[in-house]
Amino acid sequence: MIVGIIEVNTMNEYKVSDYGIFTNAISTAKNLNTKLDEGKTSVSQCKNVIGNDSVFMGPAADSCRDALNSSSTKLEGLTTNFTTIASFLEQTSSTYQAGDQAAAQNVLNIGGSAGTANTNNPNRDQIYNYLSAKGYNKAAIIGILANIRAESSYNTDALGDGGTSYGICQWHNSRWDQLKSYCSQNGKDSTTMEGQLDFLMYELENKYPQLNQTLKSVSNDPSGAYQAAYEWTVKFERPASMEAGGAKRGNYAQSELWNEYASV
Repeated sequence: MIVGIIEVNTMNEYKVSDYGIFTNAISTAKNLNTKLDEGKTSVSQCKNVIGNDSVFMGPAADSCRDALNSSSTKLEGLTTNFTTIASFLEQTSSTYQAGDQAAAQNVLNIGGSAGTANTNNPNRDQIYNYLSAKGYNKAAIIGILANIRAESSYNTDALGDGGTSYGICQWHNSRWDQLKSYCSQNGKDSTTMEGQLDFLMYELENKYPQLNQTLKSVSNDPSGAYQAAYEWTVKFERPASMEAGGAKRGNYAQSELWNEYASV
């Protein structure tokens, strides 16, 4: 039984929603407990007052004391019951959400993912597998790879532009400085593939969110690979003759690279 609604987005992530019925019920139970606690306090205060039998005496006072004792017992029982109900609802909600998440993951597995690459090009495959683990589909990854190939041939030590650009994405001048700063602050080595890929993701998520959203939404086919490559060229790399360069890299992505990763 699945109570929530599974939403699977183009980043191959899932989101389980529509658990408001549980949230509302849990909140109501807890609010009632708060009110019951307030009632118990009021009853206790009344018991303390009417317990002074030197002031309150006779059958009517005794009847009030009995009623207050009975009310106190009933309120205690209600509090215990609503505490049990809230706990049960929280456990049930957690169980259903876990089930929906498992179901969502099965949907993802059925639909396929970018997979794991092993094409005898270690640096390229490392980039592919890193981006696959981040949830990008094959077309998006291939589009990025087409650009990295053009920029550095997947070489982390690549230098360009007269020694002012560095790494797999040829980070230029201040962006190279930012690469080194980011890695230093996060315990990474800016000369390694891991450090450079982590910085790539940092830039993509924080400085190029629109491009990131485009990559999340490209169709997982050769035309999507072309789109990813073109958009990455004109928005992330921005080389000279961006449009022509984007078209060239897009064509490489949708033909040669797509075919090389056909079995992934």
